[in-house]
Amino acid sequence: MPIEDYRNIEFGICAIIEGEQSIVRIPIDDSVRQFLYDMHEEFYNTYFAIDGEPELYEASEKYATSEKLIIPLNNEHLQSLRDLYNQINIPIENVEIGPIAKSITYYFAIFRHNDGSKKIAVKRPTIFKGLLRKKLIRFIDDTLQGIGDDVFKLDNDFDFIIHQDDIDILHPIGFNFIANMEDEILGSAADATRQLSARIEFVNFNFIAEFVGHSKTAAKLITSIKSRDDLERTSMLKLLEKCNRIGVTVREENGQILPDEAHIVRFLEILDRRGYDFDILDDDTLEIYVAASRKKIG
Repeated sequence: MPIEDYRNIEFGICAIIEGEQSIVRIPIDDSVRQFLYDMHEEFYNTYFAIDGEPELYEASEKYATSEKLIIPLNNEHLQSLRDLYNQINIPIENVEIGPIAKSITYYFAIFRHNDGSKKIAVKRPTIFKGLLRKKLIRFIDDTLQGIGDDVFKLDNDFDFIIHQDDIDILHPIGFNFIANMEDEILGSAADATRQLSARIEFVNFNFIAEFVGHSKTAAKLITSIKSRDDLERTSMLKLLEKCNRIGVTVREENGQILPDEAHIVRFLEILDRRGYDFDILDDDTLEIYVAASRKKIG
């Protein structure tokens, strides 16, 4: 859509100053508004221009640098982004960016549409931080002049864009960093693990919970497992056969399965459909793998 469809485009930063997070808007002119609009258009003209609906973001997936993803804004781990979107009066400050450059965790643009809707586009400033270590020059009045270190260079596009109900994600790494997804998931992982006991009663998730509460890898797997709609159909016999076949050590106590602590992650990979094996060689060699992605194709 043309830039005229927006009644205003605002700019802001989030920085950690003296251990406290500060979110402020910074006054900009029309040239910067045009740059931010161009970044917005580039966002939707790259991966988001590809045919087909975006995939639902999953924390346990291994994504490429750029993807076409979406996640509901009401996701339990996105409170900080909901707070950003719902903040009504972000203070305006005439901030000197140079001295706080290395403390900036992200910058954002608020796009206010003529119809009253709003979206916030967010970016982790990786290019800006790189520029701080370079000497720059520019032409002014046919002469070359040096540019000091307090230079802010906008990127080509945004990492993600927050809408009223959903978030469009183009760069998962930037999204994960800004949303602090790993720490958010880890913080609730132990309780989430215990809750799974009601869905698969023959797995001792209480035993697994303590380990998961200290492992980001296991915590992300639990988040993915929790989202499955077929857990209640899990077969104890088939699960035991799978563990035995790919070398995941488990034992049975009081009618429940307990994985060996050293094999908890591999056990969770099986529940999340990531641990798999191949037996197609003529010498009966069993090949065991872990899938980085588990996109269903049939």
